[in-house]
Amino acid sequence: MCEFVLPKKIEPSPLRKFWILAPALFIFSCRTLPELTYSNIVDALPPESNIIMKIVATENETLLENLMLRFGIEKGDFPAVRERIDHLAIGLEVDSPLREGQTRQAPFHVIMIGNWPKAFFGGMLEEGWLKVGRNRWISPTGLEIMLASKRELIISSGRLDSMLLRIRIASRNARVAAVGLTAEDADLAFWVTDPDLIQKFLPPLPVRDFTEAVIVDSIGGTLSKAGHDAYSIGMSIHLTSPRFAESLALAMRLGFASQIGQTYDFLDYEFLAGLDVEEQESEVVISHHSISVDLLENFLNFDFGLGVGALDSRN
Repeated sequence: MCEFVLPKKIEPSPLRKFWILAPALFIFSCRTLPELTYSNIVDALPPESNIIMKIVATENETLLENLMLRFGIEKGDFPAVRERIDHLAIGLEVDSPLREGQTRQAPFHVIMIGNWPKAFFGGMLEEGWLKVGRNRWISPTGLEIMLASKRELIISSGRLDSMLLRIRIASRNARVAAVGLTAEDADLAFWVTDPDLIQKFLPPLPVRDFTEAVIVDSIGGTLSKAGHDAYSIGMSIHLTSPRFAESLALAMRLGFASQIGQTYDFLDYEFLAGLDVEEQESEVVISHHSISVDLLENFLNFDFGLGVGALDSRN
């Protein structure tokens, strides 16, 4: 054990006082949570999330505003929120299979990395929110919001504590990691980890065989800027066995080809004609060099029946 002993009759100089106090100041100023980055932001989302998305906010305002509309943020609030966000991650817990007329609100979880001074929340939170801890608030319906730092804002429908634990122990999302997708440099990345949701998202994709056994258990996709108003897309379809890859790739080529010339949700002739489909071990990889922003807006507006709403006390 080492001891630092000062002579009793000698008053420490200001410089010596600094060096004595510096270790204590360092300890008390340390973060209690590891820093979140665009690379690891989705790992903090609850593993129960079966739709996951992350986006680089800078220079992707059109996509970001579309997402904010989906979460009940009014257009008039865009400048206040959008200008503070650098990176955004969203996790949704959607019931499967989705039923017609489903109205139950899907639990959702949001992480925003940006600039979040505490004073910002004075104008953001509606009446009815209760402060339950240091920089932490809860709505009457259980929606929680926490300012983990001036850079990190976390919102969760009932799973905030588990998200904080995941950040603290640096948990990995195994279902996301299982999809062979490099998303660190993408402007937007998404994952769907429920077969029935995948079927709703991509109707031409056979997610089960004739015995109803699951063939496709998850998909992931990335969007990267390919000009002022277009993005390239890469999508990885993760299979339960590599023996399905070749036949599924062929089935998808035929299925997409049959849709050319028809209007099918957000799939149109230009989109389908430029698709490339290849098999790679336990995955089928789909790519397209350029998709217009208008087409992507249709994709982001696709009706999953999520039922998410504004971040106020009426949620």
